[in-house]
Amino acid sequence: MNTFLYHLAVVEGVTQLDLQPGNLGDRFVAIPRGPQAIFVGVAASDDAIVPSDTGAVWFPTPPRTTAPMAKPVILHFHPGGYVMGDVRTDATFAAQVLTERIGSHICMNLYRLASNPGGRFPAALQDALSAYHHLLQEVPASNIILSGDSAGGHIVIGLLRYIADHGVKTGLPPPKSALLFSPAIDMLAPLEPENITRNRNYNKDYLDPTFLSWGAKRFVSQNSESRPYMNPLGYPFKSPCSIWVFCGGCELFYHDVTEFVEQMKTVKGNEVEFKVERLANHDIVFAGNLTGWRNQAEEAAYEAGRWISKLP
Repeated sequence: MNTFLYHLAVVEGVTQLDLQPGNLGDRFVAIPRGPQAIFVGVAASDDAIVPSDTGAVWFPTPPRTTAPMAKPVILHFHPGGYVMGDVRTDATFAAQVLTERIGSHICMNLYRLASNPGGRFPAALQDALSAYHHLLQEVPASNIILSGDSAGGHIVIGLLRYIADHGVKTGLPPPKSALLFSPAIDMLAPLEPENITRNRNYNKDYLDPTFLSWGAKRFVSQNSESRPYMNPLGYPFKSPCSIWVFCGGCELFYHDVTEFVEQMKTVKGNEVEFKVERLANHDIVFAGNLTGWRNQAEEAAYEAGRWISKLP
């Protein structure tokens, strides 16, 4: 895994964004860019990065009824350091774990990647806003869970902050809850690979510093308004919903995730649950079937589902 990520970064491989259904049939959904009114503040902070049409894939199938469902619908954002990832081919294990243990249906957004032109911040946030707005036309916010792993978790943190800051103005209601699996926290530190090699868990995880640095350099915005979205540490906020967080104890992100959780808990009214798999490396919910952590990934999803079932 480490070698693959290193070589991908060296050649700066591009994952083409495909917004055609192909053989997915009605599992693919074309999502028009959201109404201009939902893009304010940091989502409209770069004149060169404008809202665009996006897409998503349903797992295992799209909902077939408008009647209330026994389980919530998950809007999920995939990993990949903001520079790689295609849920058509990469997300089977994560989708299976999440749908079996947590939600009835999962909608995975094909957000723009920073490895492509026009994909730097706030492109992914804009696509997340369009996807959330689109889903709200079919599913009440009280039955939607925002979920993301790794870079996708970073998107969810930004989306929660955005709803907290601009939800009333933009008409975007808070979701039922949010799930963060091995979330990337600080996108500024990897701009210098030395910050990664100095990490106490550097020799315990498979994440490659060259890959992380490549992703950060392509994604990061230096606009001062965007700084809390680049790295939320030092900028805790009142979350619009409760948050469940999972991380492996041997992850490069572990210490940042721990600090993020601690800071968010200091904000009055925030409800944040944190689960650690002590010996696990990065993002076992996405790659546990490849890295030998399948059972623990399923257990983590089960714990998340049990937590959600107790929410009002």
